[in-house]
Amino acid sequence: MPLLLAALLFLLLIALCALFLGRWLLVRLATKWCHRRLQAELKIGSFGFFWIQNVSLKFEQHQQTVEIDSVWISSKLLSHDLPHYVALCFGEVRIRTDLQKMSGLPTSFSTTTGVDHRELPLSPSLLRIVCQLFSIHVDSVNIMVLKVATSESLWHIQISRSRFLLGSDGKRWMDCKVSLSQVNSKVLKSGQSEDTCLAELSLAMDLCVEVALSSLQLKAITLYVWTLHAELHEGLFHSQLLHPSLVPTLRPDKMPEITEDLAEPTIPGLSLLQLLPEKVKIELENTSMVLSMNSQKRHLNWTLKLLQFCYHRDEDQLPLRSFTTNSDMAQMSTELLLEDGLLLSQSRQRIICLSSLKASVQVTTIDLSASLVLSTCIVHYRHQEFSHWLHMLSWESQGPTKSLSHSRKTRNFPQILAPIILSTSISNVNVSIQLGDTPPFALGFNSICLDYQHLRPQSIHQRGVLAVDHLCWRVGNDSHIQRAPHPPNMHVWGEALVLDSFTLQGSYNQPLGLSSTQSDTLFLDCTIRGLQVEASDTCAECLSRILSVLAPWSQKPALPRELPSGESPVLLWKVDLKVEDMNLFTLSSLVGASEVRLDTLTVLGSAESSTVGVQGLVLALVKAVTEKMQPCCKAPDIPTPVLSLSMLSITYHSSIRSLEVQCGAGLMLLWSPPDHMYLYQHILATLQCRDLLRATLRPDAPLLQTPEQPGALPEPKDSPPELAPPKRLLNLTLEVSTAKLTAFVAEDKFITLVAESVSLSRHSGSLQVYCPELAAGFDGNSIFSFKEVEVQLLSELEEMILHRNPFPGLETLRNRVWLFSLGSVAVEFPYQYDFSRTLDEAVGVQKWLKGLHRGARTGGPPGPTPLPPDLLIKVQHFSWVFLDDIFEVKLRDNYELMKDESKESAKRLQLLDAKVAALRKQHGELLPARKIEELYASLERKNIEIYIQRSRRLYGNTPMRRALLTWSLTELELVALADASFHGPERVLKQLKELDPSSPFPCEGLELVIQWCRMLKCNVKTFLVRIRDYPRYLFEIREWRLLGRLLGTEQSGQTCSRRRQTLHLGPPWGDVVVERNMPPLKFYHDFRSEVFQYTVVWGPCWDPAWTLIGQSVDLLTKPSADPSAPLPWWDKSRLLFHGDWHMDIEQANLHQLATEDPYNTTENMHWEWSHLFFHWKPGQFVFRGDLDVNVRTASNGCAMGTLMTTTVSSFELQSSCRKCPMASSMTPTGPSDLRTSISPSRWT
Repeated sequence: MPLLLAALLFLLLIALCALFLGRWLLVRLATKWCHRRLQAELKIGSFGFFWIQNVSLKFEQHQQTVEIDSVWISSKLLSHDLPHYVALCFGEVRIRTDLQKMSGLPTSFSTTTGVDHRELPLSPSLLRIVCQLFSIHVDSVNIMVLKVATSESLWHIQISRSRFLLGSDGKRWMDCKVSLSQVNSKVLKSGQSEDTCLAELSLAMDLCVEVALSSLQLKAITLYVWTLHAELHEGLFHSQLLHPSLVPTLRPDKMPEITEDLAEPTIPGLSLLQLLPEKVKIELENTSMVLSMNSQKRHLNWTLKLLQFCYHRDEDQLPLRSFTTNSDMAQMSTELLLEDGLLLSQSRQRIICLSSLKASVQVTTIDLSASLVLSTCIVHYRHQEFSHWLHMLSWESQGPTKSLSHSRKTRNFPQILAPIILSTSISNVNVSIQLGDTPPFALGFNSICLDYQHLRPQSIHQRGVLAVDHLCWRVGNDSHIQRAPHPPNMHVWGEALVLDSFTLQGSYNQPLGLSSTQSDTLFLDCTIRGLQVEASDTCAECLSRILSVLAPWSQKPALPRELPSGESPVLLWKVDLKVEDMNLFTLSSLVGASEVRLDTLTVLGSAESSTVGVQGLVLALVKAVTEKMQPCCKAPDIPTPVLSLSMLSITYHSSIRSLEVQCGAGLMLLWSPPDHMYLYQHILATLQCRDLLRATLRPDAPLLQTPEQPGALPEPKDSPPELAPPKRLLNLTLEVSTAKLTAFVAEDKFITLVAESVSLSRHSGSLQVYCPELAAGFDGNSIFSFKEVEVQLLSELEEMILHRNPFPGLETLRNRVWLFSLGSVAVEFPYQYDFSRTLDEAVGVQKWLKGLHRGARTGGPPGPTPLPPDLLIKVQHFSWVFLDDIFEVKLRDNYELMKDESKESAKRLQLLDAKVAALRKQHGELLPARKIEELYASLERKNIEIYIQRSRRLYGNTPMRRALLTWSLTELELVALADASFHGPERVLKQLKELDPSSPFPCEGLELVIQWCRMLKCNVKTFLVRIRDYPRYLFEIREWRLLGRLLGTEQSGQTCSRRRQTLHLGPPWGDVVVERNMPPLKFYHDFRSEVFQYTVVWGPCWDPAWTLIGQSVDLLTKPSADPSAPLPWWDKSRLLFHGDWHMDIEQANLHQLATEDPYNTTENMHWEWSHLFFHWKPGQFVFRGDLDVNVRTASNGCAMGTLMTTTVSSFELQSSCRKCPMASSMTPTGPSDLRTSISPSRWT
């Protein structure tokens, strides 16, 4: 027994010695291996059975230290929380390293410790057993990295409760699962500032990696991260940690192979996807990131509930053939999902709010499909807050990466040959932007859906569908505040663009091959409902700022399509556009707003022709914007529109350059000077906005220089002039059913123009206008009426060449012609209507418009004006009527009726007397007296009834006489010829001196505002003037032909010869004063005329009617503002008309009525002059002919001659004037400066 005990003790001693010897040997071997292989010093504090404590591994060269508190082996039998039966457990692991002294692992380690990628050191069965039995657990890991960015920086990483699991089937795959319960990381720096922490990170994650055993390549990666919280402070961005020079992979000299591959077109990101394993899944839950600045006084907080990325590539299936010209693409699917993202500022204001974003790309054997779904994205960008962050983040983009980015810009996108299907759905998006130098603006929409297909069967075929629901772009101070959609049929001021719905469908087909004879085709179908556009200064500023930001990105030139030599690109296109409920607004802070309403707009266009149709067009003014919203009514419901049109159709034929315009019934224009100023200001504001946008898009565009500008270079005199190609004119056809134009020249004065069935045609330089009926009214009275109106502008007319033959002194042989042909012209002036007031107001408005629109033109010497066209007027019937007083007309007609009725009643009374006498003879005294009284009373009642009936039927058969004076012409033809010999101010003055040689010409010359000269030729078949319904004409002229020269001038008045007219425009312009010239328009003439019959009838019985006619004539012209006494009619005519007048009259008659009855035709004195020659020159009348004087009476029915002579008679008149006896140019001044009288001085 003692021997056995001794043996056991000896064996135990030997075992202990062997154990200590094995421990010492194991430690020695491990230390030597680490020193030789890793060049590191290994220390082990103690170890026992399945445990080791205080393990230290120190790399002397790199000053790296790895310390492990304890290492032990556990089993699932001892701890049920372990997933496998055997677990290798680590206590606390501490790692310390210095980045500035670590340049990489030793060469010996990198070359000798590598494993053979073709063979696995373990057998499949052993590997499966190891993966099923063993796992690794680490309680905590502390990693400390010194000198990360600077010599005083520290990176600390702490990992708690880590677990490493392996799994394998032993033959094909092996996976590794890493679970980190908590990871905390900080980047610190030492210093006196408060921001010692550069960045912080905390998360929990699970990582699963699957490796193929045959090739040891990654097959799948799955990463789950939750409760990720990151804080990035300002010091991180100002440190050298993110400097590009610290990242060697981004240096251009480290990437020679990448820059060489840039010459070959590649798809961005495709090479990265090829490097990924076949399956990748990354999921992040409850992520938050904080950016802080100024010691966390300013920060941004980004939270994201879920971020999920899934990628799957199937190498075993057939790939997508010919994805590009030189590559295929394997079948794959990629999906990215984001949910509940929120970016907050330090004041807890939302900057970005994202509900969900899902993007996916799938590649199959036949096509590539991509989809994007975005829901509820709200962005509030405030440049005042983001400017600090942008300035801080912009430092990262500086440095040597510019050369690399420049090289990346030269990358060409390859041509994709595979079919592409793209689907996008975006809903509930609102983006508001607040910039410092422009007003804020916001863009939002309910939904946008886009479907796009790119197919390549035998040609490149692209088609797509775009649908937008309620898009709104707001500008102004309160635009960043999110609002509910505007009410229907209302416009909110400040909404620059509103689209209730927008649908666009289109397709584009491009034949393949350069030798293809087919043309490219484009088809577009667009429908828009509820379009509202508002143009304002605020909108222009915001749009200009947006364009200035987007301009650098849009300056990339487009690559032209290569075509065979001798071929030009031909595109066959067809566009179908329909817009409903369209409202265009212009908003101004000074003059309110203007509105253009279109109920329906349709556009149907193709390569051959295009048609634009409009239903319900209205232009209205909103002179004062007092409400926040403006109703958007239908066109007929808008009150007091400036312009309204029921239907408009425009068709353009490109092959023949023809434009056809058709206007339906209901064209109405309501114009006034205040409305014109409102529209003028709105147009100026719109042009300023256009210039602002043009300057933004093309800031370096040179200005066009005219030859008068000093910067223009003169052309060399020796160089021949370049002949410009002939310009092809546009053929125009215009048709208007009915049109009514109303112009208010004062508050209560207006002019109306009504036309029906107007047609206009312009072809090859000629213009033709036809209107069957045209009427012009003044103040509600129809004054002018034209029927069968035809107007033509011709380049030349053979008839005008014949009209030039009687004038041999003309220099111009051919000229343009205005031809006016009218069936009838009727002019009617109501009784006592003051036509001159409205006409004077209209002339003042015309002069104001002329000064308004020509005032901006720069002054200078006026250039030569072109020769005006000739004028040819043909009128079949012309009538000029002064209407009589209706009361007097009815009074006279009633008087005549009473006279006739008294005669008829007397006849009826005689018949009754005869009948009563017969009854008395028959019945004698038996006839009662009462019966006789009843008969006479019945007769009285019958007379009254007959009178009333005749009075009611007075104008039933014959219309009531309305005319006071009727002047009628038939077959009027007037020709006015312009010529170069009297065109221009100097030539006109020369003609003036020839026509009026007796009047002295001023030494200082004449300053004329109006000067013109024409050769006239006029033919009139009948010239008739009748007073009321008198049986004789006042004037009766037949077969009148006139030939000669006519000149008109108006002298520019001095300061005392100008009057001022005030136009009331209202606020904000107030009253405008227009200067009017007081000197009259004078005429100088040299006429020769031939008259077949000239008859004049006059008598004292016509004086009452002639007085009323004189009053009506006075109402045609405004009384002169000259305070001088008015001139007599002869002095005024001598002042206005100068020159010679020759008349050859075949038969002249003068009838002097001798009774007081204007309707009498028998009692008169007849002056009959045969072959009369009449010459009227200044101050002298010459008559030559055979004169017979007869007295005609109705008593004896005979005529008695009292005088017969054949001698020449002449009258000479002289003027008595204080200043100049022959003065014919007088300026209106005070009454003391003017006294003119004419008296006969000689009778021959």
